Amino acid sequence: MNKLIAIFILFLSTNLTHGQGFVKMDTIENPKELKNVFTGLDFQTIHVDFNGDGLKDYICQPDYKTELIDPHKEVWINSDFNKVKSIEKYWMDYDFFWFVNIDSDPEPEIFSATGYSDGIDYCFIDQNLKTGKNSILFYFNPVILDSDKKYWGYPWDIKDLILKRENGQVKIKCSLDHKIERDGEIIRPDSQSQFPVICFTGKSTQPNINVEHINRFEWLTITEIIDKININEK
Repeated sequence: MNKLIAIFILFLSTNLTHGQGFVKMDTIENPKELKNVFTGLDFQTIHVDFNGDGLKDYICQPDYKTELIDPHKEVWINSDFNKVKSIEKYWMDYDFFWFVNIDSDPEPEIFSATGYSDGIDYCFIDQNLKTGKNSILFYFNPVILDSDKKYWGYPWDIKDLILKRENGQVKIKCSLDHKIERDGEIIRPDSQSQFPVICFTGKSTQPNINVEHINRFEWLTITEIIDKININEK
C-alpha cells in the first residue's frame, strides 16, 4: 500500500443547539516567511488556528512523496511566525487529524486517526502549547450516524464530530453501553476500562456493513467520559 498522509478540511457552523465542530483547515502556498523551515526539502503548509486565538497559524509538513529517513519533523508556527513546537513523526499508511475544542481551555484538542491497514488508532489529544508536548486523553471507537443507521467511522468517511453546547459546556454524543470488540493491531491502554463510542456525521463507503451492539447513546462532556472509563494517571 502506498504511504498516505491526509487532512480533511471540514467545518461545522455554530448554531443554538450545536457547538462548533472541526476547525477550518486549508492547505496553502508556502508563505515566504517559512521558506527556510526545511532546508532543501519540499513541504506543504496547513493554515489553521491551532492555538484558539482567532488567528490562523501554520503547520509545515515535508512532502510525503519525498524520500526521508524516519523519524521526520512536523513544525508548528504561530500567526506571528514564531516556532511553537516540532513534532517527531513516522510515516504511516494513515495519518488524519482534525482540531476541535471540546473542553474549557481556549486551545482546541486534536482528533487523531493514525495507523496501518491492519489497524487504526483513534484518540483525542490535549495540547500544551507552553511545553510543546501533547498528551493523549483517551482512545475510542468512532461511529458514523447517518439516517438512523450506524457505521464504522473510517477517517476518510468522517465529516464532523457530533456536539452540542449545553449550559456553557460542550457535550459529545457517545455511548458507554456497547459490546463493540476491536481486532487488529491497535493500542490497548491499560489505563482505560473500555473504548467509548464517539459519534460523528459522515457518509460510509461500506454502507452494507452496520455497527451493532450499541445499546444507548448519551451526551457527556469530555471530563465525564474520562471519569466514566476509569482513566488512571501513571
